[in-house]
Amino acid sequence: MYRKVWDHCKSSVCSINFLSNAGTKIITFTGFKVKNYLVTDDIIDKFARPAEVLLHFTESESSTTSRIRMTFKEFLSSKVKVDNTFNPGFVLFDIKQEAFKANSSLLCSKKINHCIGQPIAVLGYQLEQDNLAVKSGIVSSLFRHNDGFNTIQVDCTIKQGNAGSPLICAESLEVIGVIGHRLASITRSYQAMMRIINTNLNVLKEAEGKINMEDIDPIQVLIANQSQIKHMATEFFKMTNMRVGFAAELCNFVDYLPDQEEDISSIDMEINLDN
Repeated sequence: MYRKVWDHCKSSVCSINFLSNAGTKIITFTGFKVKNYLVTDDIIDKFARPAEVLLHFTESESSTTSRIRMTFKEFLSSKVKVDNTFNPGFVLFDIKQEAFKANSSLLCSKKINHCIGQPIAVLGYQLEQDNLAVKSGIVSSLFRHNDGFNTIQVDCTIKQGNAGSPLICAESLEVIGVIGHRLASITRSYQAMMRIINTNLNVLKEAEGKINMEDIDPIQVLIANQSQIKHMATEFFKMTNMRVGFAAELCNFVDYLPDQEEDISSIDMEINLDN
């Protein structure tokens, strides 16, 4: 069953690499193609602006053949804008390059047909690795929200880099959700710790050079200590193995997007949450 998922879906999933001015990789997310749109987790909006964005699509078990490079400005301009009252937990990009259009598209479930115990697969690029990986699991719980955008809990190993991965029904091969980065409690704890450390560093840097004890600035010692804690916390977070993942439900949203031939900028999208 999972071999069929791999064969059917692998060429529609890509890594989204944020690159610095020097061409080094800053961070990696996962994305996938539905209709002619790139879908990924909305955490991608929260990171500093890189110089370039590089998309990698996998064509076989051992090679990544399709590479699409663009400036971050070009990437940002392709983001699909929707009504601010909706917060589905993921974002979409209207990529115009022919290399992107050449990749196959995943099928999106048109209705809520998932249930507890249903076998699922997650395809993604974990820990900033260049190779695509498939993981198996089951739907373990469902969270219903008043706005119609529901959360799917899965029993499946999720690591950094899997944000934006498609959650696929292993039986129908349809996408039912988008793996979320910010939905996990461990992520929220890590982000809270980073805010505290960054606040401490800002306060310490303002006091740097104002105190000296036998030619030693204790503030610099504290800054070094906080920087080491920050680095260690980041490394631990990268390697954290979470057996429970959360995905934003997709079926109530993507099916209402216009086909690629239509001018998306002129369409006021209305989502019928009762369907």
